[in-house]
Amino acid sequence: MQLNPIARTLAGTALVIFGLTLSACGGNSDTPTFKPLELNIAHINDHHSQLDAFAATELTLDGVATQVDLGGFARQTAMFKSMADTKNLLKLHAGDALTGSLYYTFFKGAVDAQMMNTICFDAFTPGNHEFDDGDSILKGFLDELAKGSCKTPSISSNVVPAVGTPLVPTASSAYLKPWVIKDVDGVKVGIVGLTVAGKTVNSSRPLSSTQFNDEVTSAQKAIDELKSQGIRHIIALTHQGYEADKAMAAKLTDVDVIIGGDSHSLLGDFKSVGIASSSGSYPSVATNMNGEMVCIGQAWEYSKAFGLMNLQFNEAGAVKSCAGKATLLIG
Repeated sequence: MQLNPIARTLAGTALVIFGLTLSACGGNSDTPTFKPLELNIAHINDHHSQLDAFAATELTLDGVATQVDLGGFARQTAMFKSMADTKNLLKLHAGDALTGSLYYTFFKGAVDAQMMNTICFDAFTPGNHEFDDGDSILKGFLDELAKGSCKTPSISSNVVPAVGTPLVPTASSAYLKPWVIKDVDGVKVGIVGLTVAGKTVNSSRPLSSTQFNDEVTSAQKAIDELKSQGIRHIIALTHQGYEADKAMAAKLTDVDVIIGGDSHSLLGDFKSVGIASSSGSYPSVATNMNGEMVCIGQAWEYSKAFGLMNLQFNEAGAVKSCAGKATLLIG
């Protein structure tokens, strides 16, 4: 049977439409794409109530041994404020804000919280020393941290206090959340908190009813829950040590960045200023269980250094590249 010209045209049009439909349902449609993202992370850790600078610290400047004022929280605040115009900036504190000077002895974290609020961190994860004087003192510090306009979220996915204790006064009022979600240039970024378990239980004084669960298991559970909400970009904000961070990266799926503390690790090359020892490169690069790049950063100790990491994410939502450095704060 011969088709008339109109019928032939309609049949051809139908075949074209059918072909376009097949092509739209082709193999790559199951692979989601994401907006390419540039992310900058400014971070510190382990300032341990060291709010004053370390006077008469000897470094090598221009080849000459020179005494300098090193660190101090006022310089941290100035450094963070100088970053105010940095694109897509997150500000993170990786724990152990407390214990280590008379500021803590007399004020039990109140002054540390007030100084931290001059920066307005996007997230804070408690370290082991936050529990040195028990859950109640930590609650007081977190109350102070929540005052004013900052209201810094405190996060830890593996710390589970009992309901009716200071950190969970009622079932609906927990002080510690497992994660926080930030909107960065229209892209949701999940930040998962993590506190070292064994060290905190054995060396500090949390309530016996406060559970410290396995770090890797808790982190993966939180990551999976964020993934179920469609969140692809995930930062682990940890207080467990540099070596543990590197080991954990390989055991997790879908983690992109680890910003850590606890081991007081200085990352980068500081030989030019007379500091020969370094724990590794900044950023350090590892691989997660998906075979994707994970970028790891830490910023030494006692308000002496400031870390800044730059990350580029591709259309698959994975890290394409990372760069940055830790900077010594010198007067």
